[in-house]
This record gives sequence, C-alpha cells and structure tokens, in this order.
Amino acid sequence: MVRRSIFSHKKQRLSQLWQYSQNCYIRSKKVLIIFMFFLIFTLSFLFGISIGYINSFTAKMTIPSDIQLNNKLHDMPQGSKLTYANHQVIGTIKNDVVRTAINSNQISTYIKQAVIDTEDPYFYQHGGFVPKSMMRAVLTQFQNNVTSSGGSTLTQQLVKQQLLTNQQTIERKVKELVLAKRIEKILSKNDILTTYLNVSPFGRNHCGENIAGVQEAARGIFGRSASNLSLAQAAFIAGLPQNPMVYTPYTATGQLKSRKELQASLQRKNLILMNMYRRGDITYHQWQTASKEDLVAQFLKPQLNTTNQNYLYYTIHHEAVKTLMPLFYEAQGYGEQDIQQDEKLYNHFYHLAEVKLNTGAYTVQSTIDKDLYNTMQTVIQKNGHQLDDNRQKTVQIGNVLMENKTGKVLAFVGGRNFLQNQNNHAFQTKRSPASTMKPLIAYAPAIDSALVNSESMLANFNFTYANGQKATNYGNKSGNNFESVHQALVQSDNIPVLNLYRYLLTKINTYSYIEKLQLGITQKETHYESIPLGTVPVRLINQTAAYACLANNGKFNPYYIINKIVDSQGNVVFEHRDNSNETTVYSASTSSIINRMMYDVIHQKNGTAYSIYQQMKKTDLEKGDWIAKTGTAEDNCDYWFIASTPKITLSSWVGYDDNQPMSNRTRQASMTLWTQLAQSLNETNKNILGLHQRFKLDSDVITQKVSNQTGTLFGEINYCDKKYEVPGKKINAYAISDEAFSKPTFKFAIGQADKDQYLKIWKQKAN
Repeated sequence: MVRRSIFSHKKQRLSQLWQYSQNCYIRSKKVLIIFMFFLIFTLSFLFGISIGYINSFTAKMTIPSDIQLNNKLHDMPQGSKLTYANHQVIGTIKNDVVRTAINSNQISTYIKQAVIDTEDPYFYQHGGFVPKSMMRAVLTQFQNNVTSSGGSTLTQQLVKQQLLTNQQTIERKVKELVLAKRIEKILSKNDILTTYLNVSPFGRNHCGENIAGVQEAARGIFGRSASNLSLAQAAFIAGLPQNPMVYTPYTATGQLKSRKELQASLQRKNLILMNMYRRGDITYHQWQTASKEDLVAQFLKPQLNTTNQNYLYYTIHHEAVKTLMPLFYEAQGYGEQDIQQDEKLYNHFYHLAEVKLNTGAYTVQSTIDKDLYNTMQTVIQKNGHQLDDNRQKTVQIGNVLMENKTGKVLAFVGGRNFLQNQNNHAFQTKRSPASTMKPLIAYAPAIDSALVNSESMLANFNFTYANGQKATNYGNKSGNNFESVHQALVQSDNIPVLNLYRYLLTKINTYSYIEKLQLGITQKETHYESIPLGTVPVRLINQTAAYACLANNGKFNPYYIINKIVDSQGNVVFEHRDNSNETTVYSASTSSIINRMMYDVIHQKNGTAYSIYQQMKKTDLEKGDWIAKTGTAEDNCDYWFIASTPKITLSSWVGYDDNQPMSNRTRQASMTLWTQLAQSLNETNKNILGLHQRFKLDSDVITQKVSNQTGTLFGEINYCDKKYEVPGKKINAYAISDEAFSKPTFKFAIGQADKDQYLKIWKQKAN
C-alpha cells in the first residue's frame, strides 16, 4: 500500500510538472508572438518614419540636373599650364593631388574585382544603396550620434567624394542616398565603377605626393600602368581607399615605411585576396600564391620630387592668381580698393583664386620671351660671381626688361640661384631705391609744375633736416656751390635735390605724381624730406615701370606679365589690352626734358654712369640713345642702375639680403654686369633694344638762353645800391612754360645760402 501510495504521488507530481511545462510553453509562445508582432510593428513604424523623414527632407532639396551631376562626378581637378609668350610650356601647376583619368579598358580586371568584393559585394544588384542604410541613418540621428554609420556602397562613396562634404549629419546622409539612387539611373554600373577608381584617394607615391586614381597609384607605387598589375599588386591598391594615409607605403617625404608600419596594409591585401577567393573570382592556387608574394621588394624606391619650379614659375603663378581675383571679389560686390585696404579680405580672395587656378586646368600665357629670358639667366650664371667680394655671403641681383609703351615684362632675373635663395629680387624684395627716386618725385614734378627749368639753380651747401640731422652728398661730403637742376641730376648730388624737394612741399602735392606710378608709397611718406634719397623701399619691378613711364612720354602703364588666361573649354577668361589702364603722370614736354638730362648721366664725363658708356663704345650698344639713372643707398647697401631706350627699359638692383654694405668694386661690377646683359640681349635679338630709335624734345618744350651761373635770363640787378650784370655763359635751358624762366634776381637759387655765397657769383664778370 505504501509503495503504491508513493508511486501514485510521483505520478501526480510528474503530471503537474508536465501540465506546468505545457502552460509555460503556451505562455512563451504567446509572448514570442506578441514580441514578434511588436518588433514587426516597431520596424515598420521606424521604416515609415525613415521614409517620411527622408521624403520631408527631399521635398526641400534642390537636385542638380542629369548633365550637372554627370559633370560634377567626372570633374577631376587638374593643374593649369604656364607658358611663354610663344605658347611653349614653362610648367604645369602642381595640384595638391596628382591624378590621371583613364578609361575602363585601361584598368585591370583584378582591380575591379578586388574593389567590388571588398567595398561593395552587391554592387551589381543594388540600385545605389542598401535599404538598411536609411534606417541606420535615422537611428543615428535619433541617437544624436554624428559618427559615420559605415556600409556605404561604391555609388554612395562616389557621391560623398564628388558631390558632398564629409559632414556627418542626417541631412547629408539623406542627400547621399537620394543622389546615389539618381546616379544609378543616369550612369551605367561600369561608368560608376570607373569614375570611382579615377577619383578616389590612394595615399602617396614614391615622391611623397598625394595621389588619386588607380593609374597614379599603380605608377607611383609599383611603376606600372593600372592595366598591367599582378593579382597581389591589384589587391594591395584596392585596399588603399579605405584609409589611404594609413595603408599607403610612403611617408610625406616619399620615404618607404618600415616593415612594421607596412603590416596593416599587407594584411589588408591578404584579406582582399581571401574575399576574392570566397566570391569565386580567383582560384585557391591564385589566392595562396598572391598571399605569399613579397610586395615590399616591388615598391618603387623613394625619389626626390624635382620640378621646373623656379623664379619664373612662381612669378607667373602669383601674377595669374592676382589676375583671377577680380572674378571672385567683384561677384560679391567688392572693388579693388576694398581688397587692397583689407588684408584679410585680400588673403581670402587670393586663396579662392589660387585654388581655382591650381585645379581649373587653365592655360596661362605669359609675356615672357623664352630666348631673352634664357639669355639673362645664362649671363647671370656665368658672370654673377663678379659681384662677390670674397665674403661667405652671395651678392644678390634682380633685373627687369620691360617694354616702355605697354609695361610688358619681356624677361627678368629673380636672383643668382633659386635653389639657394628663393627671394625674388625683381618682383618681391623691397629695397631703398636710393637716387633713382630723385627724377620721379623731385625733378620731374618740379619741371612739370613750371617751378624750374632744366638749368635753374639749387643750393648745394650745408643742409639740415627738420629733426636737426645733417645731410651730405655721396661720400659724406658737403657741397660748396650752386648747382643746376641738370647737373645735380647728372652728378646725383643729394643736397640740391633735398633743397628742391623742401621747396616743392610748399608748392605742390607730390603725392599726386607718386600715386599714379603705383610705387606703393603712401601720402604720408611723400612728406618725408628725405624721400628723394630713396628712404622708402620699393620693388624693382615697380621702379622699372616708373622709368618706363618717363621713356614713354610721361604715360604710365602698370607692368604686366600675364597676357591671356584660357579655361579648359577654350574660353578666354582674361586677356590683357595694351594701354587700357594708361595714365598720364607727366606731360610729354616734362618727360622729354628729364630724358635729355638723363642722357648725360651716361654720356657726360662727370655723369655717374659714364663708365658704362666707355664699355658701350666697344659694342653695338653705343648706337642706342640711352638715358639712365644710378642709385647708391646709404653705406653702399644697394646699387641701382636703370637705363632706357625709346623702346625698352632694362633695370638692375644689387645687394645683400641682410642689407650689409658692399664694396665700391661691387658697384662697378654691377654696372659691368648690366652692360653684359644688354649686349647679350642685343645679340639674341637685334631689334629688342630699339637701338635705332631716338628720344626727341617734345614740340611744346620752350627753349631759352640762360646763364650757366644763375640759371636765370640775362640782365642787370641792383643790390645794395650797386648794379650787377648777370654773369656766366649762355646755355640752352628747357621748360614747359615761360613761367619757369626767372628774371635776374640776387637770390637766384632754391635752398639755403648766405649773401656771401651769392656775392661770390655776382662778382664774376659776365661773358
């Protein structure tokens, strides 16, 4: 009975457990059904929200046309070409990224298979994106997570690279999906894949340059074309776009990374090979063989990135950027004055124009004559050593050859050696113009204002600035005589011109002249009494243009070195028009008088450049009607020589970059070197210097006979109840008006002088 009772009890317990388990199963089934129902509802709800959110956003989107999309997708920035005047290429502007577009049939099948198997296995099945990407994007936004959600198709990656920014927002993600779907409708799968392989970044090449596109990757890593890669090489390149700077085998200097640093990219190569095998694109044997292949031994050896970038390249590049700037700032309502007065604004638009030039595939035609340019470089390389004076430092030089009537730069010298010194001493460096400033700011304005004639007298005695500092002539000597405007210019004495300029400041606005010459000198600086001595630094290119103005009858044309800029479609976006910005600075009469005086700087024995005439007599240069001005800065820190014929102006500056004094021997050597330059240019092109052309006095110039002692007309004066006859010989004096010819007067000179100094002249007998 007991056993039966126990057995009956166990049976009852088993029955209860079975019943309980059955009930649990039923409940679990109900819960599972409810959970599945809830999950389906939630997913449907989220999908609906995703669609609604996307639809609400896309309703506000502006979708480019099919043509615009196609153009942007295939837009691959390419460097612009810089050319000489004869269209021969100087060089191509290096873009930040080196790339070369190729056709689909030029790309290895291995590359295509490797990229698809790794980046987008369902590339040929989807319509631009995988639907789950939409939900992931919405969830990311709802979670306030701005990190990348990953899993983008090749089409989406192409959209991000060519059409959108890298900003991680739901709006950008939606744009990406919409545009990806649109692209799938207008481009074939083959075109999408080819474009992706042409524009994607692939790290760096063996020169350390950033590269994009499989062609540059193949060339820059393995030295092969993209159509001729081994399986292992193709797999390696296919792995680069995921993280180009990590997987690239080269550093920024082109050096090959260490074995340890290369492990990540080599492992990725093997992963890609495994993917290709698993998808049936390669055999087991191919997989194993390629995985064991030693690619490190196949990487190209590092190579120094040598280019033809030099003074010429960078000068034309800079001037081309400045030429394009108005296209950007004028579109936003700014004018040139706004840009010049605001440094930040200038830099902003300079950057925009530079990016456009660097990536826009323009052709920039310069004004540079290739033969003349090469001639000047050869002369400096061969004879530049004449300037050095046994110091460790190198004496630098700058030269400009300019056409007077237009301001066209035909050739220039930026320095002795670009690799050793990148300062462009013709276009960039500002230095004291020394006495070359005298005709521009003092003598020409004085004659142009009819305040003096060519023989008017200037005091050449002790001169004291307003601050109490004394001025001297060259060699720290004080004058002891009166000197005519003509002779003061020829001998380049300082005190006479300082007296003249002090007088001018009380009579005229000298800035009205200097401003038109575009020397970069401010109105305040023109009030410095010492400015005729070159105390405000200027650039050689600007000073050359100012002297070309004097040789061009007083008409100033801004220098230019860019003749034309043409875009990639052949449209002319800029073309220089000669004399379009011509400004009259001095009258033709004034210029012809100044030129007549500067003729004697070279041809008169007491002229500061007479030694050049002595050298000219041995060559064809003597046939030219040369006018010139020299300039020697304080302590011999700068030597200038600027000379013109009616056709051209050839300028020269010499000095140390650190403003150290030079020897007198270097001064003479600089003038000899100028002569060698001019002679070589003439041998290169017999017509370039215009040696057959002549300067002429303008027909409006008035000529009078004046005294070589007083610079006045002849006659008598009364002084202290005593009559004096104007002494001296009769010489021709030139002026633009009769007002510039003074009647006899006791104090006939401009500047400070005492009565005894005047009496010394008046007591001479008249001839």
